[in-house]
Amino acid sequence: MDSLYDNLFAPGTLRVLLMVVMFAPLGFAALVALTGERFRAARRLSGLFAALHLMLTIFLVAVAAMYSASHTHASNDTFCPIAVPGDSGEGTAIAGGSQEHRTSWNLFMVGKPDPKVPSVPPAVQFFVGLDGLNMWLILLASIMTYVAVSLSWHSAREKAGGYYAWVFVLQTAVTGAFASFDVILFYVFFELTLIPTFFLIGGWGVGGGKRDAARKFFLYTLFGSLFSLIGLIGIVYTNPTFSSGQLSGEVKDLQMPLRRGPVSFSINQLIFNTYNWRQVLDGRAALAQASAEQRAAEVEQKRQQNAADLSAFQKLADEALLQSKTAAAERDRHSAVQGWLFFALIAGFVVKTPLVPFHTWLPAAYAEAPTPVTMLLSAVLAKLGTLGLLRIVIPLCPDMAVQYGLPVFGTLGAIGIVYAAFCAFNQKDVKLMAAYSSVSHLGLLVLGMFALNSEGLTGATLHMVNHGLSAGATFALLAVLHDRYGTTDMTQLGGLWSRHTKFAFFLILISLAAVGLPGTNNFITEMLLIGGLFKPWAFGTVGYWLAIAAASGILLSAWYTFTMLRNVLFGNLKIPTALPDGAKTGDLTGRELWALLLPTLGCVVLGVYPQPVLDSMRHDVATIEKVVNAARMRVNPTLAELEKTQPPADEPDGVHH
Repeated sequence: MDSLYDNLFAPGTLRVLLMVVMFAPLGFAALVALTGERFRAARRLSGLFAALHLMLTIFLVAVAAMYSASHTHASNDTFCPIAVPGDSGEGTAIAGGSQEHRTSWNLFMVGKPDPKVPSVPPAVQFFVGLDGLNMWLILLASIMTYVAVSLSWHSAREKAGGYYAWVFVLQTAVTGAFASFDVILFYVFFELTLIPTFFLIGGWGVGGGKRDAARKFFLYTLFGSLFSLIGLIGIVYTNPTFSSGQLSGEVKDLQMPLRRGPVSFSINQLIFNTYNWRQVLDGRAALAQASAEQRAAEVEQKRQQNAADLSAFQKLADEALLQSKTAAAERDRHSAVQGWLFFALIAGFVVKTPLVPFHTWLPAAYAEAPTPVTMLLSAVLAKLGTLGLLRIVIPLCPDMAVQYGLPVFGTLGAIGIVYAAFCAFNQKDVKLMAAYSSVSHLGLLVLGMFALNSEGLTGATLHMVNHGLSAGATFALLAVLHDRYGTTDMTQLGGLWSRHTKFAFFLILISLAAVGLPGTNNFITEMLLIGGLFKPWAFGTVGYWLAIAAASGILLSAWYTFTMLRNVLFGNLKIPTALPDGAKTGDLTGRELWALLLPTLGCVVLGVYPQPVLDSMRHDVATIEKVVNAARMRVNPTLAELEKTQPPADEPDGVHH
């Protein structure tokens, strides 16, 4: 038994299992595509594959979470992924051991290796792994794919093999993006999600405008992500790679030209580069300024003494002043470049999220897509945008995130909370209501995230999972409703409680989770996200107003959600006169019940006991905090010093870092 245990939890096993979880759906897609028009064979085979993939993912994430919660990291300098293919320095996953947290699997070289920095090859790498930010999202993607496959039995009768094949291709692209720690690899997977989504909306959509909606979704998100590509390349080439021996010398010797080492596309290395490159620039500027002030003081002293060699001292002072101006100009130029790169990087991610006013592609895409595909768009694909903000934008452009994050994008998030909530209330179609509700809740996530403190970052990380579960379950229920009656229009439905008791139970429970009822998952994250805004010494009254906007969004979500429940479930029975061909008007089937049970249990369990998930996220949130706190000290030194004088808050165990 001990040998079996050691083999199951060995690093090699976890690496292989991660590769299987990432790429097995491609094999599933190829096999399912062979079924062609035989929709019964396609859906049964797809259901089997999706269930198998979910079981493998649950095992992988359970072991990774166990390791992340129990392992003590030496520092919070970078993310520390485990199960990294090609990581020869990784010790046993549970027992401990040295961990390199890097890979040797190069995809292609972009320059000549530097023998002075041997650990950083100038290559785009196949660098994937698991950490506290992505492991739960990978599990979420597997759960929602299983739910989508289970609930597509009636919506994908034509060319069923192609439909399920594209769903599995989408799963591989999403999982690859979640697992990536190389910026180019992340971008490739990020863009690959557009292809299957385009075909799923355009080929199996439910409305007459499905092709226009697919084209708009593709072009809109591609346009935004091209700006992100520019930002990624700019970050790579404007932050040189350092070895540990370089830093002190380049700070102290003002005559030494700043050497640029080989480029690196590793997110971990880029965080290290960004942090230390700014320290070098700030250190050189501070030393040069101190030297210039000292030389100026010497000149003034000699002038008062009427020294004969005053010109020599003046020449030294002029040289020191020139060095000071040069160092300050280089630092300021770097800051200006980082500002442009920040806005370029964030463009693609706020479109993908989507954040108001970059959401205009959403109504058509969500309305025209098959409801199970809409579920994947809201529950899974939107998290690519929010993960990009957490993993890439904030750690790699921390000064700009501190300076513009909350004032610009936090404010847009607050506006989106209220605006999207009123749009949701105005909808007659429950599907569009849920779509706008998703925009409102993701606005809350972005708002809390850019508070850039422990509560906000932890709440945003967990809310990606919580929102995925509640929004995914909502759209899953709407898929059931559409299968029964061919519509989700509230004006054509009413009194369904009397006919669909199980359906009504799930809809009420998920609706309570969506509005943040205590005891459900969204309550925990809404509390953390809003709590992050209550730092009066940091945000002043602005934080209070943003918190009020966030709280109003929660109130408005209860308003339109309970209005929907009243219209759809209660009153006299009202159903469309014309039903879809082959529609079954009975209550939930066993297959549908199992599909809905998974996200519903997640909403309840994470509402009652979220601590294990919070513990697994602790190190990675602390990594982001460390980078942000250093940036906050640079942007507003007075505010940063004031933060140190504040008494520690009584925070839930696992939230304070």
